[in-house]
Amino acid sequence: MNTFFTKLKLVFIPSVVIAVLAICIYTFFNWLIFVKLELFAIKDLYIQFVGPGILAFIVVWLWINPKFKLLNIQSTGRRDPASFTFAMAVLTLLAPCVIAQIYMEKATGKLTVLRHVSDLNKLPLTKFYEIKHFHADKRFVRFKTAFDVSGKYNDKFNMNIYAVSPVLDTVETAPGFDSSLSDYKIDGKKPLIILNGKWIAAEEVSRINPASIATVSVLKGDAAAALYGDGARNGVILINQKKQYTADSDSGSVAGPPPLASDAVMHPVAWIGTRYSETISNNLSPAEKEARYKAFASESQRDFDTEDLGAFVYLERLGASDLKSGYVAAVQTKDSLSKTEPVILSPVNEPFKTRTGHEFPWIFGSFGIGCCILLIIVAYWPLKETSGVKAKTKAKDNEGLKWLKQVLVPHKGFFATAIIIDLNLLVFIIMVFSGLGFISFGADDLLKWGGNLRPATLNGQYWRFLTNIFLHGGLMHILFNMYGLLFVGIFLEPLLGTRRYTIIYLLTGILASIASIAWHPATVSVGASGAIFGMYGVFLALLTTNLFPPDFKKPFLINTAIFVGYNLLMGLAGGIDNAAHIGGLVSGLLCGYALYPSLKKEVDKREAETETAEMLGNILGDDGKQD
Repeated sequence: MNTFFTKLKLVFIPSVVIAVLAICIYTFFNWLIFVKLELFAIKDLYIQFVGPGILAFIVVWLWINPKFKLLNIQSTGRRDPASFTFAMAVLTLLAPCVIAQIYMEKATGKLTVLRHVSDLNKLPLTKFYEIKHFHADKRFVRFKTAFDVSGKYNDKFNMNIYAVSPVLDTVETAPGFDSSLSDYKIDGKKPLIILNGKWIAAEEVSRINPASIATVSVLKGDAAAALYGDGARNGVILINQKKQYTADSDSGSVAGPPPLASDAVMHPVAWIGTRYSETISNNLSPAEKEARYKAFASESQRDFDTEDLGAFVYLERLGASDLKSGYVAAVQTKDSLSKTEPVILSPVNEPFKTRTGHEFPWIFGSFGIGCCILLIIVAYWPLKETSGVKAKTKAKDNEGLKWLKQVLVPHKGFFATAIIIDLNLLVFIIMVFSGLGFISFGADDLLKWGGNLRPATLNGQYWRFLTNIFLHGGLMHILFNMYGLLFVGIFLEPLLGTRRYTIIYLLTGILASIASIAWHPATVSVGASGAIFGMYGVFLALLTTNLFPPDFKKPFLINTAIFVGYNLLMGLAGGIDNAAHIGGLVSGLLCGYALYPSLKKEVDKREAETETAEMLGNILGDDGKQD
């Protein structure tokens, strides 16, 4: 029975077949629903990464892992080969599934050749385009600046500027304006053009009224580079007007003339997008961040001015993604009422036939590597004894589902904690499927959903004190918070009772929110961590009393103190609302000490009742023996 071929038949081959079927079925429905029929749009992040991740975990948990439980995999010391096997099975399914989705989308995308960009509306939309005649008009560019934080401890501050320019059949010419300066060259090269001290695109010169010009001067070589950087090596034309003007730019630092655009420019067939991004430390002060942003915006302006938007091999029509959302937000800075989804095109500078890269062989390569590792595991571990294998396996198969049920389904002693976890997860899932993000959410979206911001809250929106404790900034934020809540809830809710536990959780959460806006004048605060720190404050307070026996009290007091201290120290690094943490912790400590006398009486009463019951049991037992 315990032979290699038997293990192949019972464990390895069924697992491989299940994995292949899962990948094929997921890829087929992805192609059918989102590529072929385009029934609705979901961001690529969810289709290409989140979906395969959830699929891999569920398939391995429900169908593949039970096969490997037929092997007698034993843990020794700190080694846990069973968990390693589970993780390898998930990766073996996940990696090829992710690569397959990326490959499928590119491989099935059709390249449509258009004579003019206006022909785009006359044909069914496709993934890729080659346009013979067009003009990307940088004069009517729209900008959108977006900021977000990332990193395990929110230690990275990401700055993005999204620029979209209308794609037209021909150049739009504004009547009554002169374009003689737009083709001006210095030593045969196109210079930078500075209007009233700010960079503008060469195309924008055609929109300057000659009568408004006060002076025009030229700088060359090192003099130009010394003042305006390496981007001015080709020279600089300095234009000063009698009356200054600046663009209505979202970024606040990208300048240009006010738009005099036709309807074709305001509502073009398509937009071409370019993005500029930079990541800095989130630990910098607000003044340092502002200075770094201004430098980044200036550099982005120079790059945009010198970039040739027509230098590409073909264009890719962007599907639902965070990148497209940024470009759409830029379009909507001047057209927020339009109900039509704009077509965003992204330039690609590589041959069309190489668009899939080496993804196709890596579908099989990644799957093969994972299968080889799993095959080694199958060969190494023996099968369990046949007697009772099925019964034991079936019992263990239900352990994961039972644990999940205990965490998510309210029951006695864990009623309020389960509901709080469910509410937090539900809000997070709704925000994800609303297209607001997954790894992280934007501050604007969090504010709309109930984030805590001092000006808004003190302006009569006091409900934000409560709603913000059910919001989270992203995936890691909610995972860490729910883990912390699960740990403390297991001990505190049975002790306090559901009613007192719920009241203290909400009370400390609200007090933490008050502490947050008292400390931060203009920061959007979200998260259950203030309320969770409140519960840890209650737990710490009770651990310093005589409520618990010494054998229980000492190790938990040390571990809880380390956990709280570590998180408070990490909050000093920046990007974490330590004011809410401290506010919740202090209010929790006060609640814990206030509750101690009544809890002590309840515990003593229960112990006395237990001792009485045991004594009666012993007496009755002795009487039974005498009879």
